[in-house]
Amino acid sequence: MKTFKTVKRFNTAKRFKTVTGLASLALVASLLSGCAGTRGPGLGTTLDATTTAYALDHGYDEANPLLSPIGDPYLTALASIGLKQGVKYALHEYGGVNEACAHYGVETAGMTAGGWNLAIVAGAASGPGLIIGALFGVGYWLWVDGEEACR
Repeated sequence: MKTFKTVKRFNTAKRFKTVTGLASLALVASLLSGCAGTRGPGLGTTLDATTTAYALDHGYDEANPLLSPIGDPYLTALASIGLKQGVKYALHEYGGVNEACAHYGVETAGMTAGGWNLAIVAGAASGPGLIIGALFGVGYWLWVDGEEACR
């Protein structure tokens, strides 16, 4: 009579996807840090991208219609960084907004989105999640003195 040992298999494909996704996120974030003569990703972009990747990796859906078709959590997070950097550049170069104001405005929006992501992942409903996100955004705007940057 033969006995077989059960060997627990690790899901190496998922682990590889997670590691490569995080490595790609770090690489693109570092490459975008000097993108197009505008400031690199700040706290709001970082919070939004990381909470987006985490939430999507744990079964949540992307609410942004520009990013939802991507499907992969880490590529979606990378795309959100690129989108924010593109908006900063467009505001500064074509919208006539000074660089600091464009940076802090976009980072405040990112902080708001990241706060909302945190609230939703923590189990809040959409309404309270929006309020929490707004508090994150307002708190960040006041902390960095965004109004002074936009004068």
